Amino acid sequence: MYKLLFTDLDDTLLNTDGSISSQNIAAVKKALKVGCNVVICSGRSNMSIEKFNKTLGIKDYTIGYNGGIIYKGDKVLICHYLKKQLVYDIIDFCRNFKVDLQLYQNSELWLDKETERTKDYCLRSVLEPRIVDDLKQNITDKVNKVIILADHEVLKKLETSLPKHILDYCCTFFSHSYLFEFNPPGITKGTAVKELADYLDIPLSEVIAVGDNENDIPMIETAGLGVAVKNAVKSALEAANYITQNTNDNNAIAEVIDKFILNSQEE
Repeated sequence: MYKLLFTDLDDTLLNTDGSISSQNIAAVKKALKVGCNVVICSGRSNMSIEKFNKTLGIKDYTIGYNGGIIYKGDKVLICHYLKKQLVYDIIDFCRNFKVDLQLYQNSELWLDKETERTKDYCLRSVLEPRIVDDLKQNITDKVNKVIILADHEVLKKLETSLPKHILDYCCTFFSHSYLFEFNPPGITKGTAVKELADYLDIPLSEVIAVGDNENDIPMIETAGLGVAVKNAVKSALEAANYITQNTNDNNAIAEVIDKFILNSQEE
């Protein structure tokens, strides 16, 4: 039996409009009832994930910041940070491109300029940002991640131009076509999946991970059963052991739970 199910939020568990279907809610609650831990594993912060946990009845574990932080209830179990000087370097480099810059630190989202993109991001994440005059003057030693927002073509150009001293000391990836992220070195959703599975003493062969985008690939590859939803990007589809017949807008998570967790209980 699978004892641990990790699910991404956006474009995986959530409908395109940001809601959770009644079918997905019911399926998650059934999985919890039969003893399978369901864990949201997202690029979002715990503040943004909390309301979804309440809706789903999840009380135990949460992974945020693309694997950078693991919560047990409202307590931090494991946390990773970017080095302060590296954050300075990332900001200086990204300022050479037409991107919107924001970062997470001290359980808050920080930015120094509001744009339509940052407003939309905050609305989708249900977060009230802290807006300052200069990000660099407000950086602490506890930066969880840096996010830049722009058209995909701009972000791809930036990605291919990243200097070695930045690439060597952080983990970079797309979490959406218009979102590019800088995480602590070696930290991904995949490392978080392993950290929590080890903590719970659950073998990876009894773990499912479901996602849709590039940042989900490490957890899809780490889990015993890696699943990509039908609407996933090509690279995630190629990494998966199983591809759902349904998209995020048609209860893909309920499909996974019914097929691999609830049906196995009935056999």
